[in-house]
Amino acid sequence: MKVKKFGFSAKAVVLITVLLLAANILLGVFLVQRSRSSIRAIIDERMLGVAKTAAAMLDGDELAALTEEDDGSEKHREIIEKLGVFNEYLDFEYIYIVRRNSAGKFVFIADPDPEEPAEFGEEITYTEALGAADEGTAAVDKVSVGDKWGKYYTAFCPVMTSDGRIGGIVGVDFDADWYENQITGNTVSILICGVFALLVGSVIVLLVTGRLRRRFRRLNEDTASIAADVGSLLDEISAEHGYSVIDPDAGLLDGVKDELPPSGAESEGIEKLSRDVRTIQVNLKRYIEFIHNKAYTDVMTGIGNRSAYFDFIHSIDEVIENPDLRFSVAVFDINGLKTANDDYGHDIGDMIIGAAADCIKKAFGESTVFRIGGDEFVAVLENAAEEEMEALFRKLDEEIENSNKELAGKIGVPLSISKGFSEFIPGEDITYKQVFKRADLAMYYDKNDYYQKYGYRR
Repeated sequence: MKVKKFGFSAKAVVLITVLLLAANILLGVFLVQRSRSSIRAIIDERMLGVAKTAAAMLDGDELAALTEEDDGSEKHREIIEKLGVFNEYLDFEYIYIVRRNSAGKFVFIADPDPEEPAEFGEEITYTEALGAADEGTAAVDKVSVGDKWGKYYTAFCPVMTSDGRIGGIVGVDFDADWYENQITGNTVSILICGVFALLVGSVIVLLVTGRLRRRFRRLNEDTASIAADVGSLLDEISAEHGYSVIDPDAGLLDGVKDELPPSGAESEGIEKLSRDVRTIQVNLKRYIEFIHNKAYTDVMTGIGNRSAYFDFIHSIDEVIENPDLRFSVAVFDINGLKTANDDYGHDIGDMIIGAAADCIKKAFGESTVFRIGGDEFVAVLENAAEEEMEALFRKLDEEIENSNKELAGKIGVPLSISKGFSEFIPGEDITYKQVFKRADLAMYYDKNDYYQKYGYRR
């Protein structure tokens, strides 16, 4: 009988130990994956935010015009200095600019690394994120890439020229070894905690089952003694001893609880770590969104800039085959801005640009209005047919007239905007660019009529 009880207890210990081991393995895998994904998400968002911010500060036309002869020139040094600010104040490994050369290879055109900068024209390893950036979309590599400088995860963001080409691509590297070491460190820590928890759990199980075995052994001895003395009172004595055993057992369980290590505090620490990681992630995401909004907003006018515009184009092209898609594109260009800049100065020119943006926003709203050049604007409207667009153009003319009344005597020349629009034709247009070209052509016809009527000095 004692052997059976001991066998049952041993089986219980083995079973509970196996369950604890399985639970610790599952918990460890979950925490490792959670740690890996959280750290990686923070790193990716940080790198992408820095790359987009740097891209927004650079002039795509200047980057596109750089040649190897410009290496070391004042213009090249200015670009290096802009990138150097990020290296100085942010904790990533490298930031640089690359570009596709005539041979189709991606090469460095600016590297502010003070110790081992890449030479102008030196080839960089191609990655999927670099390819995506070359197509106009900012992206982060999902796998690390090694080169002579080390092993890194990289974010790439394109810098667009005024005519919509890729002038250059900003790259931001993060040390992959640091990331892997963090994951390894977290894995080891979690493994140590898991082994410790398993040992503690096993000790608790052994303590509980050991005491239960002793209780059962004493119960059997007492029962046998009572049965030999007074068989007739066996049931009553058994009941009495049963109560005397169960009641101390309640105290035994309390005693075991008192002997347990502070697992509640340990659990609270894990939960606190999870909450802290989540809080950092949410706050950093908000900060990156703040930086993203800054990088995607035209400083002078407060509307979307070229980066926001190209992202918007990309989102349209992704659903261009949707048969229910309907939109129209309106293109605007300020008339005589160069003349105003030459005759009255750029402060007046900036005032004209701001007034033009205000008029367009009042007429078309500002959610999908973008400034895509010095004096060029685009508005994209859903379900706006020809009659509605013409009505919006009339409203724009009214806003321009009101603006000219308010600015009379301040800018020296009246505000005038050439405009044109085109509707998306399902089944015929396969890219947003086709719709834009028709609208742009219509705007140039309008501009030509304006200059034929008023002359270039208007």
